[in-house]
Amino acid sequence: MPQIPFTWVPAGGGRHVSEDRRPSGRTQFPEGQVVSTLCGQALEAREGELAWLWWTCPTCDTRAREIVGAPPRPDMGEQA
Repeated sequence: MPQIPFTWVPAGGGRHVSEDRRPSGRTQFPEGQVVSTLCGQALEAREGELAWLWWTCPTCDTRAREIVGAPPRPDMGEQA
């Protein structure tokens, strides 16, 4: 299976997508690391289970789906 070229990251009060490289040996970005997101922001990564329950950035979701060739979410359509 091909490697997905991005990482979902809780940051800025939402779940975003970043193409930045994670630190070696980590599956996620460490708390406080500034990451560039697919929606064009630079945000500090957050850790913790509750952070994964934040809203999903519609722009990041749409761009991530385009990258991997997945269809748009039915509930989002062309809104993002």
